[in-house]
Amino acid sequence: MLSRTRTALCAIFGLALVSRSVSAFNPLSSTNVVNYWGQNSVYATGGNESSLAVYCQDSTVDAFAIAFVSQIVNGEPILNLSDHCGNTFDGSSLLDCPQVGADIKTCQAKGKALVISIGGASGSYALETADAGTAFAEKIWDTFLGGDSPTRPFGDAVLDGVDLDLEAGTNLGYVAFIQTLRAKFASSSKKFYITAAPQCPYPDFATKAALNAAWFDLVWVQFYNNYCGTQSYGTSNFNFDQWNDWATTVSLNPDVRILLGVPGGPGGASTGIVGSSQLLTILAGVKSYSNFGGVMMWDAGIAAQSGLAAAAANYLHSLPSGGSTTTTTKTTASASATTTTTTKTTTKTTTTTTTAAATTTASPTTTQSGGSCSAAAWNSATAYSGGAVVSYNGHTYTAQWWTQGNVPSSGAPWTDNGACSGTATSTSSGASPSATPGCSGVSAWSSSTAYNSGAKVTYNGYVYTAQWWTQGDTPGSNSVWVQGSACSSAKSASALPRNGKRRLNSVGKIVNKRR
Repeated sequence: MLSRTRTALCAIFGLALVSRSVSAFNPLSSTNVVNYWGQNSVYATGGNESSLAVYCQDSTVDAFAIAFVSQIVNGEPILNLSDHCGNTFDGSSLLDCPQVGADIKTCQAKGKALVISIGGASGSYALETADAGTAFAEKIWDTFLGGDSPTRPFGDAVLDGVDLDLEAGTNLGYVAFIQTLRAKFASSSKKFYITAAPQCPYPDFATKAALNAAWFDLVWVQFYNNYCGTQSYGTSNFNFDQWNDWATTVSLNPDVRILLGVPGGPGGASTGIVGSSQLLTILAGVKSYSNFGGVMMWDAGIAAQSGLAAAAANYLHSLPSGGSTTTTTKTTASASATTTTTTKTTTKTTTTTTTAAATTTASPTTTQSGGSCSAAAWNSATAYSGGAVVSYNGHTYTAQWWTQGNVPSSGAPWTDNGACSGTATSTSSGASPSATPGCSGVSAWSSSTAYNSGAKVTYNGYVYTAQWWTQGDTPGSNSVWVQGSACSSAKSASALPRNGKRRLNSVGKIVNKRR
């Protein structure tokens, strides 16, 4: 099968971002971001899914579900990875993918967890008896996990567990399947996980038997392509609460984490597609549930193209507590020439940020001199909620979400409102930026147009830049858009509002999923 050139994800929120995780995946965290990978869904929208190694180069995504083992034929697993891999072992239908195996090791070295996903919207993977489940567990253990087999698709790479994306049948045999794997996990020094991706109607018919009788570590519920999806948030149809109740009253594992499953962007599902502002609103509403564990997205290519994975990761990691014990080192170079090296350690209750002494900040360009800011000066020890306004280096900044210790700059989590006006009595969130000769060449914002990260538009006489994929989010009224310079005929800035189903075809190409 022909392989396609894969390009690296190179920008997040308009910033150059490098992040290195130095500790293992934490299944108890409430800040995990999970992506499915392997079916190249983004191809249908003109993109192309990159290799696993590309998506593991920063801290945006914590875990990947490799999709799919889509069939069981004569007791053997049949793997489909779209155009990522087409070679098979001699005399076998099983794929031989050494490069994917090398990428798995690269990702694991960076603290990512990778599980093999069984199921999908199409295929034949039912296990209706305990004997069938036990036998298939042995096959999966030998083929992808800690066992031995002469035909291992990923060579000596050992995956971190199994994901069940079951969408047809009662699948009674998957209880014995999980129990057999759990027995093997117990005799291994390596940590393994069992996850599931039920659809949001509760209880989910295809996974109910396994969910209620076996031990799961994480359950990422598909809140799309159903009446209970994210499009119903704010109504009684949206049922994250039901799934949290299952976690606390039915699940064998009382600490199982429930993740909000969403499409990664346009093309990821038929319904339930959300822009970044809507996603952050929903996350703000569900993060307080006792077993909340983060967000899952279908899939990696779409989520990278839209920037939604980055938006979710930045929001979740900005929260005051998340249960993560990961230590992350980030180096960020922003458009305002501010260079900050930050080491961030997050525990259940504590976030500590240390800014290196070598931090340098280029002086902003302003149209005022000798002015003063009426907003309180930024303090690294103060925790700021979304909408809080501070002054720093002659500019005012608005917090996009909760933050502490993050130096104000022109990127997340702060929005640069512009230079201080010098009027002590002003209560505006920012003064007019310096005017430019005009807005020629920059299209006016349209509510019906989808904009990718970095797109520029004009609105009310100002230029705005999209931080991630967006559609229908009015510039100046949310954190998606960063206000830039005024056009030569612009009005005063104080007049502007401010807030603080995939199916496989004959050659393995993804057409759609359930997503």
